[in-house]
Amino acid sequence: MLPITVNTESGEVRSHVTAGELTALVARLGGEGDHFAVVERAEPAAGTEAGGDHYIQTWREGDGPYEVEYREGTAERHFGVRMDGAGEVVAVFLAWARCEEGWADGHAWEQVRFPADEGEAEEEGEGGDVGLDPELLAEAETLAGLLIRCGFDTAGEITEAVSDHFHVDGGTPLSVPAAGRIVRRLWRERLAEQEGWPEVTDADRVAAAFAALNGSDVTARMHFACCGTCAFAEIGGEAAEGDHGYVFFQYEDTRHAADGGALLLSYGAHAAAGAEPGTGDGETAVAVGREVVAALTSAGLTVRWDGDPDRAIRVEPLDWRRRLPAA
Repeated sequence: MLPITVNTESGEVRSHVTAGELTALVARLGGEGDHFAVVERAEPAAGTEAGGDHYIQTWREGDGPYEVEYREGTAERHFGVRMDGAGEVVAVFLAWARCEEGWADGHAWEQVRFPADEGEAEEEGEGGDVGLDPELLAEAETLAGLLIRCGFDTAGEITEAVSDHFHVDGGTPLSVPAAGRIVRRLWRERLAEQEGWPEVTDADRVAAAFAALNGSDVTARMHFACCGTCAFAEIGGEAAEGDHGYVFFQYEDTRHAADGGALLLSYGAHAAAGAEPGTGDGETAVAVGREVVAALTSAGLTVRWDGDPDRAIRVEPLDWRRRLPAA
């Protein structure tokens, strides 16, 4: 057993893995939702200065090379190198985990430069991407942090979304590898935060209420569709036989809650065959609203709703802490 903890893109956390397990984990990297692994020692290495971050990590896209980085406390001690094979990566990881003398020897490590710390452009890939200025970096970090706090998407999905956010005229100033650096750092910070969370959070209570509603003939969907228009158009297709109503919150509703606001829930009666979405019976819609409120209240949440079927149900106050998706 190695005295390390391994964090993967999917949110999987594995402690005290064997050399064989680490080898298999590194070799599998590159697929969708499974691009990176971050390794931390269970105990600081002898002589390690207190404070800062100490880890080694790797990123791989498809069957391409591995981008390997290690950090010794601060950004000034953050180095990277590209490796071609899993065996080479594992050998370095094992030597690092065992604190072997000269573990980093034999590789052309280069300092990884962070614009947030130095105000300089970050070079990525063979041709070099457009450098990140501080304003661009700050905006990317804000977006990545918000999507991570939502708690529904994998690190890979968030990386793509952050890079695409800046897409214009056929290109983006934020490459996928550069976005990946931002997301991996914030993802690790979120995983560390989760260690101090209570066993059951408000987000868990929302999930429990939605599970109960799904079991009582209400089509209940969390983080459903990109907007309200699409959600109302698609919710009917989600209904199981016998479902009389629905409730959902869509992407922007999730972001609002993750950003400290209330969680807004849309609900109603399923429309009759051939009718427009969202045109179900008003009295049934009110009844569905009452079912939703009852389920949320039973789960331990505070709900605000005046009984008007044209008004959203508000879950507030709300401390949205949803754990990152696991494998």
